[in-house]
Amino acid sequence: MGKRRKPNVQPRHYATLGCRALAYFVKVPITLLSPSLLPLYHDPTVKIQTGSSDHKYEVSKHLLCKGSTYFAAMFEGNFAEGTQDLAILEDLEGVVSVRSFEALIQWLYLRKIQFDSKEPKDRISATIELVRLADMCNITGMESQMARYIKDILVANPDPRSDDFSVRHIDTNTYCLTRQHIIWATFLPPGHLVRCILAAASVEGYLRDENYKFVKETHEYPTFGADLLQEVRSTLSGLKVVQRTSTFEDPISGTKLNINS
Repeated sequence: MGKRRKPNVQPRHYATLGCRALAYFVKVPITLLSPSLLPLYHDPTVKIQTGSSDHKYEVSKHLLCKGSTYFAAMFEGNFAEGTQDLAILEDLEGVVSVRSFEALIQWLYLRKIQFDSKEPKDRISATIELVRLADMCNITGMESQMARYIKDILVANPDPRSDDFSVRHIDTNTYCLTRQHIIWATFLPPGHLVRCILAAASVEGYLRDENYKFVKETHEYPTFGADLLQEVRSTLSGLKVVQRTSTFEDPISGTKLNINS
């Protein structure tokens, strides 16, 4: 008996993402594919092109339309895409890219995401890009997982000027966050958990020093400012005052901190 051939899947070119092919594409055992969605991992398929013609994907039509009202309207409605079984997603900075669409495919098939980059800032960028694409495509369910993913990155990568003993820099939680992250997140709908986690990361700096990292963005982007004030209000609801010292619990690390210290 000959050797078993691996599926011919090329993530950067034309890819047919059936059940086994998708498992190979994201390098996970087939047994980890979402059991509730297994009946949807079959033909018919539709083609999605992102940006240039060099990046095309063939995806289960049932799976795509089940998870997205955006794609359901496109492929099951009276649009050209429905007759051609082909949709073109133009590149859009911070939303549509090869990276974000491949991550979206992972989510649809696996209900989990694995990014290639090891750089914390890049992983946060990829996450925000993904949730913005999911929002555009009316795909829900990943919000809490992605917010928790970003929170774990922030906790694992604090400002190096902080230590475990006496020094905690005001930007400890925001060390891996960038201005671009803040701006991109403002395009998410109000109450989105990824928006909330970025605002929560700035609570410590806001309460401890008037020159916290994103003070400029707070004024320039009212939606971020509103999110931050909401997170501050929530944090202060648990404020403890002992012998004239006001202590709050940081919403990211859970550390007890003094205001303006």
